[in-house]
Amino acid sequence: MKKHLFFFIALLQPALSGSSPSLYFTPNRQTDKILLSIIESAKSSVYIAGYSVSWQDMIKQIKKKRNAVEIKVIADQPIQGLPEDIVKIYQKPGLFHPKFITVDGRIVLIGSGNFTDEGMHLHHNHFLLIEDQKVAEFFNRKFLSWWNENPIDEVYEDSLYQIYFSPETNCEPIIMENISKARETIYFLHYQFTSEEITKAIILRRWARVDVYGIMEPSSIEPYSIFYPLSDYGCKLKKSNRAGLLHDKLFIIDVETVITGSYNPTASAKRNTECLLIIKDRATASRLLNEWKRLWLYYSLP
Repeated sequence: MKKHLFFFIALLQPALSGSSPSLYFTPNRQTDKILLSIIESAKSSVYIAGYSVSWQDMIKQIKKKRNAVEIKVIADQPIQGLPEDIVKIYQKPGLFHPKFITVDGRIVLIGSGNFTDEGMHLHHNHFLLIEDQKVAEFFNRKFLSWWNENPIDEVYEDSLYQIYFSPETNCEPIIMENISKARETIYFLHYQFTSEEITKAIILRRWARVDVYGIMEPSSIEPYSIFYPLSDYGCKLKKSNRAGLLHDKLFIIDVETVITGSYNPTASAKRNTECLLIIKDRATASRLLNEWKRLWLYYSLP
């Protein structure tokens, strides 16, 4: 309770630029509390972008705050239980697939998880809480461009974060470029992974004696998955054996570069509305690798 209260108070302080994000994983009740606390802490605005928004605790929190702050929600799937005036169902080609929340233009919660009961309480996901006003304002501008149907072609780059959105940016070459810089290790967690070009980039690094380790969601391995081709080239891969889906979209390169967001390395992701986030931060990479190791040891099989 004390930790929860401390976090809530911290959200009321000015957001700091250039600091490492906080990390949260699902399923975990602490992650539930953090997400709900973020919405509860809002003083002026809450913008939510998600493929699916149906988690009942979140719906209740939105309804509780809607008369106190500006709330807008964009989703790919219809939302039950929220007033129509604060919801927009995305109508453009491809899936609307980003997963983030911005609060007061100060903080952003972004990750791999859908805001559903299954996404929060069954499937494995990771979320990053970024307390950086410039980053939050960038996400706000992007969100409002969708809401107002006024497209913007903008990327964000600083010493810590690089943020891109498809389909206006082809994210696949950006992922490949970062993979091509790997010197020692590549770790990954993926729900779906079918990109031949990214697979080729990984194989080239494997030929350069870079160690490659990956965990994949078994239900998505056939028929076009890269699981077996990468295994044939000496990459060490395992299949998740969790009860829920392994729903992450994550590369960790040399324990210093993180590639995450909503972007599955697939052909369809190029056509979808997706977010790709690259973080150049050893502390973030190390903490994500610790979770990767936990899944490798206890929640995966050859």
